[in-house]
Amino acid sequence: MEDPQPPAPQVRFYPPRPSLRGLITAYYFVEVPAGAHLDHLHPEWANVRFVIDGDWSWRLSEDAPWFAAPAGLWGPTDRTGTIRTDGGLVIGFGLTPLGWSRLIGESAEPYANAAVDFGELWGSAAGEMLVDLLERSDDAARVAVLEARLEARAAAAPIVDPAVQRAANALFTGDLRNIAVFAGQAGVSTRTLDRLCRRVFGFAPKRLLRRQRFLRTLEQIGGQLDRPLNTLLDEGYVDQAHFTREFRAFMGMTPSAYYNLPREVLRRAAESRRAVIGQPLQGLHGHA
Repeated sequence: MEDPQPPAPQVRFYPPRPSLRGLITAYYFVEVPAGAHLDHLHPEWANVRFVIDGDWSWRLSEDAPWFAAPAGLWGPTDRTGTIRTDGGLVIGFGLTPLGWSRLIGESAEPYANAAVDFGELWGSAAGEMLVDLLERSDDAARVAVLEARLEARAAAAPIVDPAVQRAANALFTGDLRNIAVFAGQAGVSTRTLDRLCRRVFGFAPKRLLRRQRFLRTLEQIGGQLDRPLNTLLDEGYVDQAHFTREFRAFMGMTPSAYYNLPREVLRRAAESRRAVIGQPLQGLHGHA
């Protein structure tokens, strides 16, 4: 008799209600069976994560310390991050750039490529939210806890400058090769765009456009490893070698090394996210 297959990680996504759709990318539940697991995040927008069960830690660069907290806030990133766990459950939600502006309300630049205890920003409310999540026993009840808290926070937040949403729309649908065009689509000067991008997206415009171009191509590649890579590249790349250099810069390894990894958690996350949310990469989610 063959040995039974060990249980696989589960990643479940739920879309936000309409009133929060422009602020929250999705709610997600990452449930990993017992045993050592290591996986790599893509560059993404900000996330809030609650550790419900097990030991979990994250690292945003090879020389950074591992971060662990019952309730943590991760700012926007422009590089891979590493997840380490021996199994358990994490509940999280992603913030669009507009959601960062409304629900966090601080400049994103100091939080870029960093993680902090969520209580540093939300005080006792973060701890109360974690307690409520722990007291609920199913996904629907836990999502309801998050929705109620986030809706109340959004209702009390000031209205954000419309240029923020215009910039987000341009970033996700516009030309990623030209900062002047990006500024024109956002309806601001290039100097104003620089300040806006650092405050809302966490990065200067040039770095931001490079990141989004990389994520667009990563989405195009998906699992299509049987197709020539040069047929899947964004038009902003000169050739395959150019993309490979960028891949190493953002992911810390070559494309072949990355796609040869098991990627048990992130691969399932992309599949589930695409099926439920319609977009496999959180960093490409966020325009109206």
